[in-house]
Parts: sequence; C-alpha cells; structure tokens
Amino acid sequence: MKRKALFILLAALTVAGMLSGCMAPITPTIEPQPTPTPIDYSLYGTANYAPPDPPEDPHPLFVGARWIYRNAANYWSPQISSSGLVETEVVALVQGSGEQCYVVQTHYSNGPDELLYLHRNKNAVLLRQYALIEASGSQSGFSLNPGMLFLELPLAEDQNWSQDFKGGSVEAYVYHKEVVAIESGEVRTLRGTLPPIFTGAWRVHYKVFGSSPRLFIGPEQYLWFAPGIGVVKHVLNSVDYELAEVRLRDEVLCLNEEDASANVQLPQGGLLVVQLRGGSARDVWSLASNEPGDSLAGLGEDFYADLEEVVEGSGTYAFRFRAVESGVTTLRFARSDTKAPVEFTIHVD
Repeated sequence: MKRKALFILLAALTVAGMLSGCMAPITPTIEPQPTPTPIDYSLYGTANYAPPDPPEDPHPLFVGARWIYRNAANYWSPQISSSGLVETEVVALVQGSGEQCYVVQTHYSNGPDELLYLHRNKNAVLLRQYALIEASGSQSGFSLNPGMLFLELPLAEDQNWSQDFKGGSVEAYVYHKEVVAIESGEVRTLRGTLPPIFTGAWRVHYKVFGSSPRLFIGPEQYLWFAPGIGVVKHVLNSVDYELAEVRLRDEVLCLNEEDASANVQLPQGGLLVVQLRGGSARDVWSLASNEPGDSLAGLGEDFYADLEEVVEGSGTYAFRFRAVESGVTTLRFARSDTKAPVEFTIHVD
C-alpha cells in the first residue's frame, strides 16, 4: 500500500514538473508611478487697470517700460554723481495682497537700487511695498525716482490729494498744462528719437513727508507728466532731471504662459519680455533652446518674488531679449518640475 502511494506521489510530481515547463514565467505586476501634478503659480486677484486711451495716459505702466533721466542742473549736490543718471524700469508683474503689482526697479548712478511695488486701479497709482538693494561703492544712502508713484487719476487743473504709505505720506497739487523743452535737444527711444518739446505736460507739485522709501533729496518737488510718455521733468533742490530716453509701448512685446505656441511679430530694435511663473528654489524656469537665435539677443533674466506668496517661494521669472535683425526665432523654456515646456515663435521684421 505504501509503495502504491509513493508511486502516485512521484507520478503527480512528474506531471506537475512537465506542466510547469510549458507555462510562461509569472511576471509580477508593477504599478505605474503617479505623475505629479505641476503646482499652479498663477496670479490672482485684481489686475492692474489699463486705460482705454493710452495716448492720453499721463504715466503709462507696462512691463518693459523704461525711463532714463539726466541731471540738467548747473550746480550739484555733493552726493549726486557727475553722470547724474537715473534709470527706472517696469521689470515684472507679481502677486500682491489680493491684487497684482508692477515691480519697478530704479537704478541711481551713485546710490542703491530700489524696488517699488505699484498697483494701478482706475483712479490711482498706489505704492504697496518697496525694498532697497544696497550697491557696493555707493556714495549716498538714497535712491532717486522721478515720479513713478503718488498719482490720483484723471489729472485736472487745481486737483489735490494726499496718500499715506509705509514710512511716510505725500500731498500733491496739480497746477496746469505747460510746454516742457528738453535742454539736451533729444529724447531717444529704442527705435529712434522724439522731438525735445512736449506740449500739454501736467505740472504737479509734491510735498513728501517721512523717511521711507528713500526716494528723494528734499520734501518739495515739481514733476511734469506728458501724456503717453510719463514724467519728462523732475525738479527738486539741486536736481533738475529731464528725460533722456524712453521705451514706448509699441516698442515692447510682453509674453507669458497664456501665449504659449503663439507666432508673434516684433519690430527690429524692439524689446521682448517673457514672464513665466515659478519658484525661487524649485520649479525654476530656464531657456532650453533659442533657434536659430540670430534675430534675438538675450539681455538677461531675473526672478522677482511675490509680495504675497501663491505658494512658498513663488514669483515671476523675466527673460529679456532685443530684436537685432530680421528673421524667425523659436524660444523654448523648460521648468525644473514635470510641467511641459512652453514655446514662442518670434518674427522680427
């Protein structure tokens, strides 16, 4: 009986072995790795107001706008650089507290740089925050800024207002429209020059109180706002700033992620700004390719942090290019997370 049972067991093992040799190997199931969802860095809240008639706007604000001023005074404060240049540029759009803000960077030729965070609504240009950027070798502790803020709109004769801001306050009074002549005889743009005489420029008197932001030498000053241009003259103490160079709205093209895959036109000599939302330590944007690259020259890139973070470390990457010759260039940008790259095709003519 035992021999019969042993025979049956051996037969069963033999059959099982033969069957296992005919079966395909069992492959363990591997679950696919989940694809992380890219973080949404989109701006939210109230957007900056864009006037319906830009040519009549006394102070245009748009990303890429820039004004350069020279000191035309015959006498100097000891703290004023001999070059006397002030450069003010709208460099990016970032998230403020429930609203979007322009980042305005002022570079003074003999002092620190300053970042101003401005929000524009239908009735005013408002200063929301500021930050001083110390510069090595500076001989003064202040930054000059000809009239980039403190406006109540629309301007009208005998209008007056006051504004409080962190660190001080301002009172303003509008006189009337005047003719302003630029002593140097020329105002340059990216693609040419403007006549040195501005008609219909609003003259505004300011009294500034407080210590911050460190924008001004003295509390009383006069500014002239030319429609469609901005401040063309700024007088205070020993400073008589006049406009030397300006970027016009039709000389600048600003793109963001919503414009991805777009084919756009840019005049030769114009400025291209690409704004992409990301993070300072992660989700970093970079220029992956620039093909063929002959028509656009890179001018640099910077990251500007949000005043109110959308997520930790959020802000805006700004890439700047100058259109140097006719042609077609495709710009491809990649983010360090899993977000798909974005492309823009630029036709320079």
